[in-house]
Amino acid sequence: PFRLELPRVVGGSMLAQVGGGAPRASDNEALIESSFRRLLASIESEREKLRSTWLSIDSDTKNTSNELEKLRQDTEDWCHAERHKVEAEWKRLDKLREKMSVLYASERGQILEINCSGRMFSLPKSALCYIEGSYLNHMFSEAFSPSVPRDSKGRYFLDFNPTCFAIIVEYLQTMQYVPDAPPPKIPPELQQNMDVLAEALNLKCFLRPNSLTSGHGTSLVVKGNVVEATHPGWQIVCAQDPLPMSGASYFEVKILENPDPSKGGLAFGVCGHQPNGNEVFSIQMSDLVMYNSHSGLVASCVAMENVSKKINFSAGSTVGLKHDISNRSLHWYFNRLCVGACTLQTEILESMRVLYPVFALYVPGQKIQVNFNAVSPSAAHGMGVSGERRAAA
Repeated sequence: PFRLELPRVVGGSMLAQVGGGAPRASDNEALIESSFRRLLASIESEREKLRSTWLSIDSDTKNTSNELEKLRQDTEDWCHAERHKVEAEWKRLDKLREKMSVLYASERGQILEINCSGRMFSLPKSALCYIEGSYLNHMFSEAFSPSVPRDSKGRYFLDFNPTCFAIIVEYLQTMQYVPDAPPPKIPPELQQNMDVLAEALNLKCFLRPNSLTSGHGTSLVVKGNVVEATHPGWQIVCAQDPLPMSGASYFEVKILENPDPSKGGLAFGVCGHQPNGNEVFSIQMSDLVMYNSHSGLVASCVAMENVSKKINFSAGSTVGLKHDISNRSLHWYFNRLCVGACTLQTEILESMRVLYPVFALYVPGQKIQVNFNAVSPSAAHGMGVSGERRAAA
């Protein structure tokens, strides 16, 4: 007979699973519920933190806004007060300027009697206004005129060069009728005295910037301060005005193009007069001192010199020349390095009271640019001589 028997262990295990199923499901639900409550509590806590942070930010924003508004108001008040101070100061300065300056309308009928080193002048006081910024304007103002010395007849006494002062007076009188009249040409023998007087009185019209002359009578193409050669042969172009004689002076030349610097044919220097006629086709003159590229000094009026020779003026290089009025010496520069100096013969100084910068080109295609406002290398390093233009601060 057949008999079916179930294993005890297996049957017991299955019964345990059936009988114990309900209690285990209940435990899981409790565990899930507990975890869910903790999660809700954590979310609520974070929400509270965010709410607290937001309230703090809102409070800080309001405080910052209030502080910024107060700062803005304080700034506006300060600016308003400072503006009133500035306006008051401007009014004070305007009154002071009126006191120190000669006003054209109010001084039209007054005549100044001036004794300039023994030479007498009569000048309308209003004429002093014609040169803007002139110290003559201030010298005879209400504030300063009492300090100007007078002679025995009560005339203002000025210890100036009377011939130079006469040129200034004549120019001021001319400007009363021709306001845009150009300043007169100064005779060479008076140039140094006029330069000193013009700087002392800040007569800017007599201290105009130098430039190249337009009527050079050659085939050179001159545009501003740029010169270009178009035909072979020596051709000279000169500066409009001589170098200032009130102190040391300096100018530079930038070599823009030079087809063959090894052959020379490019020179610069100074001359005791403005070359004219056939002189503009030669670099041999009694009162001319030049340095010729790849050669050296070309001059017959030099007493002593130690200038380097055979310097090539290649494109991109810069050459310069400084005139030291104290000893009438010329200092030559190449790429802003001094390459030597020379002095003028004593017997030639009379005919070289003024020195005009001159530039000579020989080869077609050569091109240079002149800078009359350059600061010399020595002055740029604070070692310039008396009266020399200094580097800008």
